[in-house]
This record gives sequence, structure tokens and C-alpha cells, in this order.
Amino acid sequence: MNYSLTRRRWLAGALSGLAVAPLLTRAAFAQDRQLRFFWWGNQERLARTEAAMDVFMAQNPGVSVTGETAPFDDFFTRLATQVVGGNPPDLIQMDFRYIAEYAGRGVLLDLDPYLGNVLDLSDIPTDQVDANRVNGKLYGVSFGVNSAAMLINQTAWDEAGVAAPHHGMTYEQFAENCARLTQATPRSNVYGTSDASGNDIAFENWLKQQNKALYTADGELGYDENDAAGWFKLWADMRQSKACVPADIQALEQGTIDTSGLTLGHSASTFMLANQIGPQQAAVTETIVPVPLPRISDDAAPGHYLRPATRLSVAAQTKHPDEAVALLAFLTGNPEAAKLLGADRGIPSSPRLAKAIAADLKPAEKASVEFVASLGELVGALPPPLPPGAGEVTRLVFEISQQVAFESMSPTDGGAALVQGARDLLSRA
Repeated sequence: MNYSLTRRRWLAGALSGLAVAPLLTRAAFAQDRQLRFFWWGNQERLARTEAAMDVFMAQNPGVSVTGETAPFDDFFTRLATQVVGGNPPDLIQMDFRYIAEYAGRGVLLDLDPYLGNVLDLSDIPTDQVDANRVNGKLYGVSFGVNSAAMLINQTAWDEAGVAAPHHGMTYEQFAENCARLTQATPRSNVYGTSDASGNDIAFENWLKQQNKALYTADGELGYDENDAAGWFKLWADMRQSKACVPADIQALEQGTIDTSGLTLGHSASTFMLANQIGPQQAAVTETIVPVPLPRISDDAAPGHYLRPATRLSVAAQTKHPDEAVALLAFLTGNPEAAKLLGADRGIPSSPRLAKAIAADLKPAEKASVEFVASLGELVGALPPPLPPGAGEVTRLVFEISQQVAFESMSPTDGGAALVQGARDLLSRA
């Protein structure tokens, strides 16, 4: 579950989070300067991150780094609790939907004073750096780039004898083939695709193909009621044809690899991000292949873009800002750290780091790199930074999609409710 920092959600998150004890990855040791790093991710990410933190501590005697991790669904609830309580982590793994809100509330440290000194971003494309700016100030550094991706179980598609999703496939073709797989597969209770109607990344891709957007440069909603209704109807029709999973099965997915339709075995396709290829492949024994999201037509505008991947931010309240920024710089820009972390949090946009990790990438990580490189003409311009309130709107997309999926609301009514609700959330953020 995602939470934003509107006053209502901030307080609710803080109170609910008090009952959940954070998971420390290792015990803290008494040192002169102690840093705490909070991130979300699976066990493999934990092991990689701890290895990188060990190297940093070995190179920086007198600095101790402890790790704290949480599932993404709980992450921002816990973070809000810690911030309200005056005890934020020194280093924060930050999501693109929330950086504007946390920066706007004075939670994050301005990193500009460290540029060219502790923080060298000279070989990263300017647009990727600036995507982490809020009101002109730099509040985060990304591990690299990422992109929307559809992950398919190639084994299941081959087994059913149906042409799998591929580069250039339209939504119409995708829906037809998914319905055919549902009918042809020898597997029980398996559908062509998961239901992506509540996935804001897939929704954004679909909008961009029509030269629209989730948000305008001014932070306003970039689509109208008809657009939202059209998106919900697309998936309602796919549920009707049994191309995608029904609502009760989709409800089993909790936004994690462990509960994805591919892992649970309920769907042969699902909508994710390119850096999730590795973790998804590790969760199953069958062959997982990344492909671009479907197109609305052969001549549609590009829907994909190279988004800044997972980023790190420093808490404004940290007692050791220099050390915290040094840790941020090490994890996001040091070749030795890059080799340990791989492409798990994003594909390095720095040529220096990309070269450093190339030989050590696992096959699935190489697949994510190759996938992003293959997008070609499907890649469009980077959209403007998300406005405060975007995280709450993401949650609203999901909530309304469920109401439409369970038929307590029509696609038309769902479109109207989404636009009205989103505008209200943005105005209050």
C-alpha cells in the first residue's frame, strides 16, 4: 500500500506505523559517526547492499552504517512515522512518486552544495540529474535508468502454442492472444495476463502514446474523464473475454515479486519495470522474457521513456550530513559498489559504471540492460517531475480500478471518480 504525505495520510501513517517494528539487517555498533540507511527490496537486494556497506565502512574508519529494510507496501508508512517522530534515517531510498512531497516538507537535504566535490555527476545525462530536482534544488541521485516493461512467461506461451507478446504488438492483438492463451493452455486457472488497470506506470505508457500524460509541467492532471474511462474499459473488456485474470485473482497481487501473477502462476504476462526482470526470474523456474508494453496503434507516439531509477536521498535532520552524502555518492557512483549492487536498482546511465558492471551481470540483469537498449523508437521524452500528491493519486488509481474490476463501478463512473479524486488530492497536497 502506498502513502503520500498529505496531512491526513501523514498522521495516519505515523500512528499505524508505530505498531510495526522495523527490521534491522545487522546490529548497530558504537562508533563516532553512525548512519542509518532505510530501503525497500527483497533478500538479494539486502545481501548486495550489506556487502556494499561493508566496503564503505572499511574505507571510512569511524563511520558505522546500519541497514533497515521494509516491503515497499509498508515503506512509506514507516518512513512517515520516523519523520514525524523526529528520527528519520540518514539515507533514504526514495521513490519518484514521493520525492517532491518529502522535499517540499523540508525532510530532504539539498545536495547542490556537494556537487563537484563529494558528489560527481558529470557523466550522467543532465535530464536524469534534473529529474531529481524539486523547485530547482537537487534532492536525490538515481542509480541509473529504468523503463516500463512487460514480463512474460515464455514457457507458458510456447506450451499453449500462442504467439507471445512482442515488440510492436498492439493492445488489440495483445488482448486477442491473451484470450487465446487462456483457452489453449493446459494449465489450470491461468490467464493470458495480469490486470494492469490499477498500474499507474502502464496507464502512463498508454496515455503517452496518445500524446497525453499523468501530469502536466504545472503539476496538473494531464488526462480527462474520457481518457480514464477508456483505460478502465480496455481492461473491463479483457476481463470479459478472459484475456486477463478476474478481480478476485488480481486481488492476490500485493505489488511484490512474491505475489506477482507470474510467481503465483495465475498469468503468463504482467506489467512491471525493467530492473525487476532479475528478481522475477529468480522467483520462478520457467523462462521470463521482457518485452515492450503493447501499442495502441502502429503509429502511436512513444509510450516508454528512460525514467530515473530508484534514487537515494539524505535526511535534512541527519547529524552527519557529510558522511551521509559520502555514502550516497559511494553507493550510486563508485565502481566497486556498482559491481556489488549490479543493475538491481537500475541500469547505470554513467558509461563509467556501466562498463564496470558489464562483466559481472547475471543473465537476467543483462536481459534488462539489453531490453532497455532495444526499445529504440518506442522511447520518448522524459516527463516533468511528479507533483506533490502523486503518490496518493497512484493509490487512488489502484483503488478505483478494483471497484471497476469487481463491478461496483462502471468504467465511465470510474473515470469520472478518478479525475475528480485526483484533482482533489493534488489541490490539497
